[in-house]
Amino acid sequence: MAATTLGSRMSFDKAKEAIQSAGFSLNRAVLSQSYIRSEVLLTTTATRYRFPLLVNDNFSTVTNTSNLLNLQDAFYISHAALFFAKPTSSTDTTFQLVTYPNSIIFSTANTAASLYTWYNAYFTLTVNNRVIWPQLDAYRFYDVPQTQDGSAAAVIDQQKGSDSALYPIEPGVVLVGSKQNVLECILPATMAAVETNSRAVLYLAGHLAQNVTPVN
Repeated sequence: MAATTLGSRMSFDKAKEAIQSAGFSLNRAVLSQSYIRSEVLLTTTATRYRFPLLVNDNFSTVTNTSNLLNLQDAFYISHAALFFAKPTSSTDTTFQLVTYPNSIIFSTANTAASLYTWYNAYFTLTVNNRVIWPQLDAYRFYDVPQTQDGSAAAVIDQQKGSDSALYPIEPGVVLVGSKQNVLECILPATMAAVETNSRAVLYLAGHLAQNVTPVN
């Protein structure tokens, strides 16, 4: 669905209500549109991928293009998207996010095909030991756009950053920086092949409430 002023206003009102219902006052807080971007490196040995959400999560390598939640803040998730990427190095910032296993980008044998394993997977989310998403299917994030004509090296997917692959999350979810937040993707099998430096990118769009938790 295309982004609209009315839709943005409705998301804002839902975020405000949900964060207040979670026990946080917005009288002095700044509530603004924002995002969480969590990235994990792909491997042929794992069926369970845990995505970091907080700035102090240390169970996984945090990439230089990640954007995680501060402990003092809360975040309302209104939309989510799953992307794949193949940076040229661990510090590359020029790579493209793709909404499906693009065989031009993932050109090494079996790597594009192996990425389809993710679309038979599901996400789980637990906040303070309370299961919020027992099984959120990853297939809802599958989005194959039209492409421009041209040589194989020049083909560009039609993509719109405001809504491509972003799926609305209802009911919305509040992540709290001072609480334990565990977000994982459970694959049915390991990937057969991966590209060097390739990663999965989980993009959570919504509203950020700054400085509302008891953490100083």
